[in-house]
Amino acid sequence: MNNIFEHLVHWYSQNKRDLPWRNTREPYKIWISEIMLQQTRVVQVIDYYMTFLRYFPELKDLANADEKVLLKVWQGLGYYSRALNMKNAANSILSTWGGNFPENYEGIRSLKGIGDYTAAAIGSISFGLKYAAIDGNVKRVASRFYGIEAPIGSIKSQAQISSLLTHEIKRFDAGDFNQAIIELGALVCLPRNPKCEICPMHSGCFAFNMNAQTLLPNKPVKKVPKVRHIDFLFLSWKGSTWLQRRDYSSIWKGMYEFPNVELENENEKTNPVETFASMLENAENTTILDCFEVKHQLTHQTIFARFWHLSGKQSNIVSENVGYIKTSINNLPQFPVHRLMHKYLVQLGVENKKEKNKI
Repeated sequence: MNNIFEHLVHWYSQNKRDLPWRNTREPYKIWISEIMLQQTRVVQVIDYYMTFLRYFPELKDLANADEKVLLKVWQGLGYYSRALNMKNAANSILSTWGGNFPENYEGIRSLKGIGDYTAAAIGSISFGLKYAAIDGNVKRVASRFYGIEAPIGSIKSQAQISSLLTHEIKRFDAGDFNQAIIELGALVCLPRNPKCEICPMHSGCFAFNMNAQTLLPNKPVKKVPKVRHIDFLFLSWKGSTWLQRRDYSSIWKGMYEFPNVELENENEKTNPVETFASMLENAENTTILDCFEVKHQLTHQTIFARFWHLSGKQSNIVSENVGYIKTSINNLPQFPVHRLMHKYLVQLGVENKKEKNKI
């Protein structure tokens, strides 16, 4: 069995992708890459990673970052709590660890936004700590290789994989071992149509030898995504419009957006003047100019959005004591916005199509 993992690590040394975070073992940079890679494709992360380091080259720069700037740099990556948690953790490192990234698993794991996998990944790559980093790729590889029948993601499956890989990792450079399995899952042991013929581990793989690649891992039934309908109000008046900022309890933590109303169903209130009546002081003087519809698919929800462009004859949004921000339409690209807003701003021609924008 050990010999097979030696083949794997050797395969990794010959076939690993040239990624910018693989040219360092500096914990700050490894941390950034691991947080960005959570539920995000590698090809998307590369540019964000390089941009992030230009704005925040050192941990102290992240700790002292203006939140609006931080979220603008992060714009397009989604799951915005990741960026806010990193800023929180950076401040903790400065105050608790004297600015030095903790070098033990418990210390790394204690930082906000860092779970078991991320702590193991940072610890193994930066400090050689012998902890198996178990992400989705690793779960798939291990389930097939060992023939684990427990549903992937279950406590039983997680415990089995952790025990088996913790035993194997002891003989290897921990960082290379963890990255080798992750790379195998990303390039060879694919969810569909795995490339078993070129896999360095196929001779000892349960799934390959039992022709069970399509049966493993054992996946639980997926939940049907929740469907949401949201109407947004783009009210323009003399080159200005209004925004609001999301609170920290939503998926778009701290991001800016047009005032909006969530509807019970797609047929509710098709007249935007009625929908936004409580926000308008002079609804009778409001003209409907356009409506832009967009669908946004997230892991656990599907969002159908309508952006209503309304024009008022005077400044007629209820702006007192309700958190609305008046701004020039030309200044909209300066605000960090979620992907739905970005799609609409591209449609308006005030933002570039590319997710990354200059601040």
